[in-house]
Amino acid sequence: MIKCLVWDLDDTLWQGTLSEDEDVALRPGVREVLLALDQRGILQSIASRNDPDLAFQKLVQLRIDHFFLYPQFGWGSKVASIRKIAQEMNIGIDSLAFIDDNPYERYEASTYLPDIHVYAADAAAGLPELPEFQTVLSEETSGRRQQMMSRWARNNAEQRFNGTREEFLNSCEMVLSVRAARNEDLPRMVELASRTTQFNNLVQSPSEAVIRSYLDSERKNIYIGRMKDRFGDHGTVAMAMVHVHGTAAEIELFCISCRMEGRGVGSAFLGAVLARIHRERPLLTEAVCLYRPQQRNRPALLLLQLLGFRRRSQVQEESVYALPFPYFYSGPEWIRVEECC
Repeated sequence: MIKCLVWDLDDTLWQGTLSEDEDVALRPGVREVLLALDQRGILQSIASRNDPDLAFQKLVQLRIDHFFLYPQFGWGSKVASIRKIAQEMNIGIDSLAFIDDNPYERYEASTYLPDIHVYAADAAAGLPELPEFQTVLSEETSGRRQQMMSRWARNNAEQRFNGTREEFLNSCEMVLSVRAARNEDLPRMVELASRTTQFNNLVQSPSEAVIRSYLDSERKNIYIGRMKDRFGDHGTVAMAMVHVHGTAAEIELFCISCRMEGRGVGSAFLGAVLARIHRERPLLTEAVCLYRPQQRNRPALLLLQLLGFRRRSQVQEESVYALPFPYFYSGPEWIRVEECC
């Protein structure tokens, strides 16, 4: 699934070369593509060799400047620009797409970034119809660009902050609401499971039918976490699918949005879920969780270990981690956890 499309400008986003003709116009259909992808929650950026001031002025004039996050301008390799964009957005290269009219640029990107999706400029109008640009619509989808801008504001605030890291995190006024999932949460849960690769114990995306089955089961539960801070409402950022059998609560799948990395949200959420499960089912003796290592999900393993899970067994590439009850982890002091019905 594509999370971000990186645009070239000259003869791609617009017709002509800006340095030669300041009256360049958008290619036919591009404005509609920008809007369609934005409404689907697909972020967009720029990798261009144009003069940044001149290019930004043209983007403003065309009334499309607000669509682009972390635009990169310069005369170096566009591969470096694409890597910078991925780093700033904290997403994998395999979640990026790049569109450029120049076959050399496309070849270079494909060579050094083999996991990236690459398109020629004349494919622009048809991008929203491609399978890799289809997304699950939810309440958070259309606001993803604003959420990324809130993250950018938080990062800027952190850079200007003079105190310790803990003092800064306390100043963010983070509130995590944890509750059992409801039917109206289904679209966002499907989306979160399909988009999350780092904090996902199986790197697995269950179908809508599977997730729905947990909403109608007595021994299966789904919990979600919603995050707010001084920079805005980030919506649903975490989910955990739990199956109770015998004296164990098995966390069959957990997902924590990569946007929350570095704040302790994962430990606060799973810690609250574990405490709630044991409180509601005091006869349980342990929690267990299957971990399947993939290229990007080592943070999920580190989270389990932070919470106190220890490996019980391993079969080929799959490991079972267990945590005895009772459970007392309280989570980071800078996150206020609110449990809701």
